[in-house]
Amino acid sequence: MIHHLLSKHADEAAARYGMLADSWQANFSRALTDLDFGTSTHTSMFINAAQAAGEVFVEQELAIGKILFQEIATEAHRVTLREINSNESENLTERVTEHLRASLEYVAMQLIAQILRDVTLLRQKMQRVALETFAASRSRGISQRSAMMEYRIGNSTELDFSFYDRAGRKWQSRKFTRSVWRHTLLSAYNETVMLTLADHGIARARVVHEDVKAEVHNTIISFGANTTLPTYSEIAEVVFHPNSNAILAMESDYVSS
Repeated sequence: MIHHLLSKHADEAAARYGMLADSWQANFSRALTDLDFGTSTHTSMFINAAQAAGEVFVEQELAIGKILFQEIATEAHRVTLREINSNESENLTERVTEHLRASLEYVAMQLIAQILRDVTLLRQKMQRVALETFAASRSRGISQRSAMMEYRIGNSTELDFSFYDRAGRKWQSRKFTRSVWRHTLLSAYNETVMLTLADHGIARARVVHEDVKAEVHNTIISFGANTTLPTYSEIAEVVFHPNSNAILAMESDYVSS
């Protein structure tokens, strides 16, 4: 089902970000052995390199994302046309294509924000290590290199790439990346269904959950706010969360059953 495909793509995206984070970690560990570690020149070069790697990563994700959004939206469009019994072309409409571009831009902005947070962590860690080793060297009369060796033995050099959201929840960068991708791809699927139905004069849709016993299964939504039915935006946060196994579909499938 589509849920498994969404999860597969999200897992792969998380793995790709994990590779970026692992490269930062490896470069940081190697940087600790550099003779000029802690100097402004060294720190600047290191951070610039980390940012450059992040920029390349985002460019690659945009290329991958363009393919993924096209795949997911095309599937949503195809399935919905089949439910409507429409002979219309399965090519995506211009409106859907524009919406996909906006969705991809959102993913890119989220990734850029997380990369900025992680690169900031790199900078802070380098400054902290430089401060501690300099203080140890000066106060105890040992070389900077000896102070660095002691630091590496007595302290963890593992970097915790993560951040805390507004609710105070901690997100590992990889998990956050997975969440962003799966949520946005799920939204792209649902919103393509909505746009396809709307193009055929259909103003309602139903929620289809993988578990037919789920409370939200067969919930009917309206595309307008002038009814007693909930709208997509009203239920999206709860029903279509990043790990949701629910999607939108044509209402008539339920009515005719």
